[in-house]
Amino acid sequence: MGDVSSWSVYCNFMFPQANVLALQKELEKGAGQKLQLKIQDNRSTMLSVKWGSDCTRLSLHKMFLQAPENVMDALACYLKKQSPKLHPILKMYIEENLTKLDYSHQINPAKLEVQGKHYHLKELYEALNQEYVAGTLQLHITWFGERKQKSRTRVTFGLYHDLLRLIKINRLLDDPFFPDYLVQYVIFHEMVHHTCPSYVDASGKKQIHSPEFRSQEACFRFYQQAQKWIREHQADLFGKKLEL
Repeated sequence: MGDVSSWSVYCNFMFPQANVLALQKELEKGAGQKLQLKIQDNRSTMLSVKWGSDCTRLSLHKMFLQAPENVMDALACYLKKQSPKLHPILKMYIEENLTKLDYSHQINPAKLEVQGKHYHLKELYEALNQEYVAGTLQLHITWFGERKQKSRTRVTFGLYHDLLRLIKINRLLDDPFFPDYLVQYVIFHEMVHHTCPSYVDASGKKQIHSPEFRSQEACFRFYQQAQKWIREHQADLFGKKLEL
């Protein structure tokens, strides 16, 4: 295999050297090429490849240190450029393991904005958490964006960052024009993203709002009322595109 590259050695300070080298050898054998392997623990990129004529640079999240044989085979095939896209097996493995990662410790709760001009997000979230799941969720919540937006052709009411366990609610909703049950619905929708996470099906397609998700979402007490409000106001307020 040759000498271990300095790039590989870098990650050995964080992860067991024997595990990293074993993974590198296995992938080099399967891909039929020399690799410079980096194992990392970030929350942005799970897999990154830079192909080279003499050596390929491969960055993998630490989840791959426990990857089963079929995942390693699919990764080796990808490194050999047998397919321009990631195999569904790889996508499924990454998506399944993302749900197990927790980087919420990186958030400073004191810096989160929860008090709005009209709505207090944390109070609304805690009430929903208690009512629907007996207070078992441990998520963060904050406002994002501005109360007034220049363009409303595309509006996102809420976001959920699963790795951070963070719900973000558009500050546009901090207005009495939006009824409290609608703001609660948006928060509840993002909570369901945690209890019913997205997944990759056998065809490699990512399923975000699955039938199970829709079933859980419909448990919200004012679900029909919120849906009706959105239908009645979407065209004149937000154009054709509105997202939760």
